[in-house]
Amino acid sequence: MVSLPQGRYRNEQERTESLSYRRNTPAPGGRRETRYKSRFRRRTVGTVGAGVALTAFAVGSFASVGVNAWAAPDSQSSIATADATVAPVEATGADLRVVTQTEEVTIEHGSVEEKDYSTLSGNESVVTEGQDGTAVVSYQVTLKDGVEVERSESMTVVVEEPVDEVVSVGAMSIPTSTSNAGTNRAIGQEMAAAQGWTGDQWQCLNALWTKESNWNSNATNPSSGAHGIPQALPGSKMASHGSDWATNPATQISWGLSYIKGRYGSPCSAWGHSQSVGWY
Repeated sequence: MVSLPQGRYRNEQERTESLSYRRNTPAPGGRRETRYKSRFRRRTVGTVGAGVALTAFAVGSFASVGVNAWAAPDSQSSIATADATVAPVEATGADLRVVTQTEEVTIEHGSVEEKDYSTLSGNESVVTEGQDGTAVVSYQVTLKDGVEVERSESMTVVVEEPVDEVVSVGAMSIPTSTSNAGTNRAIGQEMAAAQGWTGDQWQCLNALWTKESNWNSNATNPSSGAHGIPQALPGSKMASHGSDWATNPATQISWGLSYIKGRYGSPCSAWGHSQSVGWY
């Protein structure tokens, strides 16, 4: 038998009713029923509030991508809206490619002048022939739809170095106003020595031109028209060595030495022919 606390209830019946009241459903209109309904409302409101918040979040998410979250799966309007919003835009781009091209190019040779003080001014001769070089050049070429739009040099490799042309330029200056035989003879001896004609060869040359003109740059043969120290016939032949051929002893001597070398090989051979036939 359960021991009951004393002094709380007026009698045993009141105590029994109290225990029965706590075990059974609250009586209508009683305090327990009021408290029960209040707790139920709070739970219901909390559940509904959470559901509304989740629903609002879902709607906001779908709305951000432009899709009707509440439309039926087979709704044509929702499909049209989604397609119009998220469908990719097709763009046609140009075909761009970068390729490497290699070409062989020519390196042009230069020209170098060397002064020759043993040769009269105005005379030039090529001492060394020039030769072009070659190089291989690589280019980065940009092609747009197969057409070249840009090119940049990336590397150059020299295969063969160019060889410069070397030109000998006469630098010997001789006064042009004199026609004195002694001075002209001195000029002739110096220019003959530059050709390697010294000693006997110089003696032969001196004898030859002393006979022809006595080293007078203004000498003219009245019958034949031969002119100058070497007695060129006609005198205008000497224009190949200078436009001042008629009066400049150096121009006349230069032409005469070239003539002897080309026709006889040396002054002594020319002198021998002159002694034999009377002319050279």
